[in-house]
Amino acid sequence: MALRATLPPQPKDSQFKQALGLGIGIWDYMDKNQRTLGDTFTLKLPGQGPMVWTAEQDVIRDILKLREDQYDASLVQLPVDIGENNTVFLNDKEHQDARKLLIPSFTTNLLKGRAGVMQEITEAYINKMKVGDKINIPRFLGDITLDVICFTLLGLRSGPRKDRYKDVMLNWLLEATSDTNFTIGSAVGARRYRQFLHKLYRRQTEKGQMGDGKKGLMPWKRAVDLKVQLAAMLREDIRSIRQRNDASEGHVLSLLARATDASGQWLDEERVIAESIGLLIAGHETSAATGAWFMIWLQQKPAVYKKIRDEAIASLQTEGGMDAIKLSEMPYLTACLNESQRLSPSAIGFIRWLRHDTQLGHLYLPAGTAVLPNIYLTHRDKKIYGPDALEYRPERWLEDGRKFGPSEFLPFGGGRRACVGMNQGRQQLRIIFSELARRVEFSSEFQGSNKLPRSRMIGGQTEPEKGVWVTVKEVRPATYGFPALAKSA
Repeated sequence: MALRATLPPQPKDSQFKQALGLGIGIWDYMDKNQRTLGDTFTLKLPGQGPMVWTAEQDVIRDILKLREDQYDASLVQLPVDIGENNTVFLNDKEHQDARKLLIPSFTTNLLKGRAGVMQEITEAYINKMKVGDKINIPRFLGDITLDVICFTLLGLRSGPRKDRYKDVMLNWLLEATSDTNFTIGSAVGARRYRQFLHKLYRRQTEKGQMGDGKKGLMPWKRAVDLKVQLAAMLREDIRSIRQRNDASEGHVLSLLARATDASGQWLDEERVIAESIGLLIAGHETSAATGAWFMIWLQQKPAVYKKIRDEAIASLQTEGGMDAIKLSEMPYLTACLNESQRLSPSAIGFIRWLRHDTQLGHLYLPAGTAVLPNIYLTHRDKKIYGPDALEYRPERWLEDGRKFGPSEFLPFGGGRRACVGMNQGRQQLRIIFSELARRVEFSSEFQGSNKLPRSRMIGGQTEPEKGVWVTVKEVRPATYGFPALAKSA
């Protein structure tokens, strides 16, 4: 008898209410559905097919093994117009070739070369701090990572061009990922809305209409204007890069602009723009969200923060000075970041839209279904992480014999579509937090608390609903922790 493809149970909420549940309070919504429906359940949102969320290991392992021909990436429900020919939406050989274009931009040697710049940028921001300053951590980290992106993507450290890029990028990001645009995307279908925005962008671009970048009658007007302006700047730089054709340039835009397709032709300009904007949004919001939750844990666990500071000082003394690469490799800090990403992952899941009826673990799901490893619930599974799975305990990552597999710890996705920039993202966060721990003391409402604030989706990432506001209590000098440097200064 032939198997019949069926869907797991779903909540009784309306489709619109399910969409809202994935917007504000998404972690609470996942916990609620797990309590009532189990580790695997189905959600249905307006304008798209069913989404099966799972925290079951046999299913997740099979999702990670899916071949390119078994799912359709073009159906990804992202309401932000990053460009329809971005790697995220490509299938089969197109996707494989696209990843080959991106991976060389994040090799070990290039990452090591960027480490020092990441530390210098962080140091510059810390040097501006004054006792009593109130700082919203996700936006503070967003400013640092935008500076890092300007260097990594564009090769720019300072100057009017860099300032203009940063201004346009930040305003586009805030507008494109606003609650209004995500609500519209939820109501009409994220993919449909994204493609609608892209048509508007192409129409304005073809007519040479930059727009004024101001809000208008239509809620999407400013986001479209700003993307047209950002793309125009990128297009200018792509043409300049190709004209000089300098193989010594190592920034990502230059590598992409000089890359060729199978026929030996340069990539289409819109393709390079799409990849660049995709890296921008991934590098900015992912780091801002991840770092926001990390700061909350460190405020709740002052002993952990002090231990990171001690580890950073020990690194300075061992290396005889500042070595950003060594800071980014510190084992205890790495364990602390892992533990934060485990309990409070910025990405709640990653998606595969099935082309055919497919067996995944014990499930047999119908074609047109989206399957998502539920990162949040998986990372809190006591069968994997033990009876203290809900406790923030970095030492679990340093204990002998404790290894967590790719289906058990997946903050950057997994399988053939794992985030290509994850090593850079983790490197910059470790450098930022090693320097914050060494030099700055904060106070906040999170001290003495053992609860996390409600989560909300911003730019496809979960962030604390009201931000993470901290007050600067002390700023130590850049030479703090290394007597030889302090004496010479």
